[in-house]
Amino acid sequence: MGTYRIASRFEIESGHRLSKHPEKCRFPHGHTRRIEVVLRADALDANDMVCDYKALKTVVKQELERFDHAMLLAASDPLKDAFAPFAERVVLLEDGDPTTEVLARHLFRAIARAFRPGMEVRAPGGATYRVPDTVRLELVRVWETPHTWGEYGEEPGSGGEPAGSRE
Repeated sequence: MGTYRIASRFEIESGHRLSKHPEKCRFPHGHTRRIEVVLRADALDANDMVCDYKALKTVVKQELERFDHAMLLAASDPLKDAFAPFAERVVLLEDGDPTTEVLARHLFRAIARAFRPGMEVRAPGGATYRVPDTVRLELVRVWETPHTWGEYGEEPGSGGEPAGSRE
């Protein structure tokens, strides 16, 4: 049996500091990050789609809002208090230094919780889209530069949160 996939790309600006890095990356710096979100389904819905792009974009944009123009730090970063004056745009990651790989995993799990099969998504224009029962979040790929990326995905039942699971 074949598999269908769709993807959408998003862009955010964010800074980070890698507290464990031995060289320049231990200093605060920024990136224009491209984020690709890939959905999969073994069958198309009644509209001959994996999922409507509008539903995907609406949910992902809501999840990415807190990361755009934000400083990403590990919750354990010994210098995090220096960023306290900018707290409204600081995101502390509990699951490690904000490397591309950690960010991909963090975003995957946040999007999987927010984008569930069977849910209804109200788009900014007022239309409502139903997420097909067959759709699953396959992976999130984060481009840190035009030449480097990291990605993360989970298979259902892999011990992490199942991709596209219902809560």
